[in-house]
Amino acid sequence: MNDETTASFLDKTDWRITLHRKLEACVDAEGTFFYPHRVKSLISAASAQYPGWNAEKEINDEIVALKRNYQDVWDKWFNSNLTLPKYIKDEVEHFYTYNYYHDIFTFIKNMCARKRMLLWGSKESIKGTQMEDE
Repeated sequence: MNDETTASFLDKTDWRITLHRKLEACVDAEGTFFYPHRVKSLISAASAQYPGWNAEKEINDEIVALKRNYQDVWDKWFNSNLTLPKYIKDEVEHFYTYNYYHDIFTFIKNMCARKRMLLWGSKESIKGTQMEDE
């Protein structure tokens, strides 16, 4: 095959562009109320079963491990600070939630980089001409 006319599976689809947009949306939303929602959208976009690689399982396994870890940290903190006012507990819970979603974002970003899904190097494939109706 001629190297100039071939493109990878990801180059032929909009998924690479979609992943880039979702990753950029997460970066733009860092530190805002919308950050967890943007990360959830990224999870939905990146979770797929690609040929030879089950990204959905890899992402879900990491989410379960992170959730367990953050729940343990939150439980320890909460149980040792029962007498603090509710607003302080809410702030700490928000802090842990934000860090949880940031860790998920970082994992997916690094996963995409590892699989070379962040490279824009798409190649132009030959396009045909439209056939005339007879």
